[in-house]
Amino acid sequence: MKKRLLSVLLCVAMTASMVIGCGAKEEKKDDSAKTESSDNKDGKIYLLHKGLDYYAWAAMQEAFDKYAGDLDCNYEILNAENDVSKQVEQFKTVLTQDPKAIIVTAIDSESLIDCVKEANDAGIPVGVYDTPITGGDIDITVDCDNLMAGQQAAEIIVDKLKEKNGEEKGKVLNVFGDLASQVMQERKQGFDNVMEKYPNIEVIEASGKGDRLLSQDAASNALAANEDIDAVHAPCDNAFYGVYEAVESAGKLKKVGEEGHIIMVSLDGEPAALDRISEGYMDGTVNLDWHAVAAICLEMMDKYIFEGKDLPDTYEAKDSYFKFAWDSTEIKDASEWKGPWISLPTHKIDKDNAQDPNNSGRYSADVLGIEY
Repeated sequence: MKKRLLSVLLCVAMTASMVIGCGAKEEKKDDSAKTESSDNKDGKIYLLHKGLDYYAWAAMQEAFDKYAGDLDCNYEILNAENDVSKQVEQFKTVLTQDPKAIIVTAIDSESLIDCVKEANDAGIPVGVYDTPITGGDIDITVDCDNLMAGQQAAEIIVDKLKEKNGEEKGKVLNVFGDLASQVMQERKQGFDNVMEKYPNIEVIEASGKGDRLLSQDAASNALAANEDIDAVHAPCDNAFYGVYEAVESAGKLKKVGEEGHIIMVSLDGEPAALDRISEGYMDGTVNLDWHAVAAICLEMMDKYIFEGKDLPDTYEAKDSYFKFAWDSTEIKDASEWKGPWISLPTHKIDKDNAQDPNNSGRYSADVLGIEY
């Protein structure tokens, strides 16, 4: 039976079976054996998750929970509820627990740098996923290629403008995200890099902070001031739903192909966005494998960091716990922080592939059981 998102919210305080470290799945032991093994010298792995405010964030945690459970890890998940100060305090508290490792997705890219350095001094491995921490020594960072995603979203809009206007011209509203986040910085930069190539495309910018209501307000104001907007874009599906509601409230919601249709493109590939593409109201989105980043971070630590092994040069999709639309991706050395970095490739979604079962939104809904 599918779990509702509420069930994901309730799992924050849960821990998985307490066994020594991670590794090949062993035969289940009785409860007394689990309790006894929880005091093992290898310690516990802590996942410091930024929150469950957004569908993608819930899917990240649920995928980690599933993978860590399959590995029989001794782990605990802590939820910062999208509160920077709370996440800093959680990190500091966990540092005193003699953990085997700390895996974290940062609410912003700088607030945890000092905590990471403390972990470095204590010899505690640190893994980071989704939002990079831009300082300290990170044993492995796993995110999606947000620069590529921003570029691909812009390319979809450029192609649709050419179809609509006969050439690459028109007026585009970009409701960009919170630039305190490395993720949103890169998505905006990728989008801008493409748009700068087309002098006949005018880009109007409005900050929605990645928030649904703020993005709705920003889009409503821009639409009221610009009657001739050809396309709208938001840097994540959560923000896009606000933009979508603004278009609808302005009486401008038309299907693809209908007169007056405003081109609408987002990033993430959540189930609701995939359905709107299939229904014909939305032109496209960009799939980011956000359901996988936390689990892959644990996978690389389990296979390499905990074993003292060097990481390979590439991450091979065929060897992964998940199925991807790409074959492999380079494991790079990060330039803004110290440590290896896996940035998962992204791909464009339109009506033809919106319901592909391997898209993040479909996997999260159909396999992880998270309903929107």
